Amino acid sequence: MNKFKIGLAAICLGLWGSPALAQTASSSAFALDVNQTVTAPNVATVTVDIGPLAPTSGTAPPDFNNSNSVASVNQNIALTSGVLGVGGVSEAISTGLLTSNSTGTATGANATATVNNFSLNIGTNAFLSSLFNLSATTIQSFSQANTVGGFDASGTTTIEGLVLGGSILGGLVIDGSAFINPAPNTVLFNGGGLTIILNQQILSAFGITTNAINIIFDDFAVGTGLKDGNIIIASTTASATTGATGAVPEPTTWAMMLIGFGAVGVSMRRRKKVQLAPQAA
Repeated sequence: MNKFKIGLAAICLGLWGSPALAQTASSSAFALDVNQTVTAPNVATVTVDIGPLAPTSGTAPPDFNNSNSVASVNQNIALTSGVLGVGGVSEAISTGLLTSNSTGTATGANATATVNNFSLNIGTNAFLSSLFNLSATTIQSFSQANTVGGFDASGTTTIEGLVLGGSILGGLVIDGSAFINPAPNTVLFNGGGLTIILNQQILSAFGITTNAINIIFDDFAVGTGLKDGNIIIASTTASATTGATGAVPEPTTWAMMLIGFGAVGVSMRRRKKVQLAPQAA
C-alpha cells in the first residue's frame, strides 16, 4: 500500500473514530398542585388552581443544587353555593411547611418534595358534614435517575400519620400505618368519582416521576355540582441520558488525522515532481 492510500486510511480512521458520549441529567419537584373545576346547572363553573407550590428544577452539566419552600397553605374555597346559602359545598386545604430540592451532575440527578401537616376536607356547609377528608403529618416523594454502570431510575414515597374519612367512603376505615412506604401505584380508594393513588410512579424512556399522593376527581358529586381534576401532593421527577455528540475530536484522533494529511501531502508532491520531469532527447 503506497503512502497516498495510507494517508487516506488514516484520515478516514480519524473521521470515523468513536464519537464522544454526552451525558446529561435533570430533576424537578414541587410540593403541591391543585387543578380542579366544578360545574353545576345554571351556575358559573368554579375553577380551583393552586400551585405548583415550592417548585425547583435543574439540568446538568453544570452541577446544580436548588431548593425552595413555602411556609404554609390555608385555602377555603366555595365549590357550590347551595340554596339560600344552605347546603353548599366547600373545600378546605391547609398545610405546614412545604419544601422541595433538586440536585444533579452530568451522570445523575435526584429530587425530593415534602409536605408537612397536610389536611384536605370537602364537606357541606350545613351541619359541617364531611364528604371526604384526608390528612397526614408528613408526605414525601423521592426520584432519582443515573447512567453510572447503565441506566437506572427509581422512586419512593413516605407517608406518616395518614387518616382518611368521609361519607363517600361508606364507613371504610383505613389503617394509615400500613401505608408508610406504599408500593408503587397503590390504589388506596376508587369509587364514587374519587380515586386515591399512593406512590404513583410514571416511567419514561429516560427517567421517572413520583407523586406521593394523587387525588383524582372524575364527576365527583359535590352538592348540585360535579367536580373534576386532581390534587397532587409531593411530586418529583428525575431523568438521565447518554448519547453521541459531535464534540471536538480527542487528541489521538487529531494525531491520526494530521498523520494522514501529511502522508497525502508528501505523496502528492512526489507525484507532481515525477509528472514535471523533462523527457530525455
